[in-house]
Amino acid sequence: MGSLKRNIKPGDFVICDQFIDQTKKRKDTFFNGPQVAHIEMAYPYCPEFRKIAVSQAKKLNLRIHGKGTVVVIEGPRFSTLADSLRFSKMGGDLINMTQYPEVVLALELGICYLNISLVTDYDAGIYAGSKIKPVSIDQVLNNFKKNNAKLKKLVSAVIKNTPERTGCGCKEKAERALIG
Repeated sequence: MGSLKRNIKPGDFVICDQFIDQTKKRKDTFFNGPQVAHIEMAYPYCPEFRKIAVSQAKKLNLRIHGKGTVVVIEGPRFSTLADSLRFSKMGGDLINMTQYPEVVLALELGICYLNISLVTDYDAGIYAGSKIKPVSIDQVLNNFKKNNAKLKKLVSAVIKNTPERTGCGCKEKAERALIG
């Protein structure tokens, strides 16, 4: 996960609350007819799971950002400098090639969805006017490897502290979405 903001550093964790879809080729619904559904997406990530993740990250003394907007790009390439600067100006905090359409598909099925982002690098726009080298695959893999144990501990803690039943409303969103 690339950071579009200087204050979100490699090694930090972000519990996303919003996304901006910049993909073009992905099938993003289970409802292509005859049944139609219009899923509510104002708050796409499960609020209850997000609270659990933030709480557990704090208990584990991880550098955590309790919210963030991820820009999802098609990939598999990294951004150009111009892309990165545009995504920052659009309000993106992070950039990634995953999460969309998974978050939408999960909601259509009434499944709670959480994203725990491990920041592995600064995206290209951060380097504008700097002598620091832009993101490379080696940088991403090294930072992921260095922080993978922390991610595993956080995921494990979230799972252990997830209640059997939630009152978040994710299932009800899916039910309300159905037309006809």
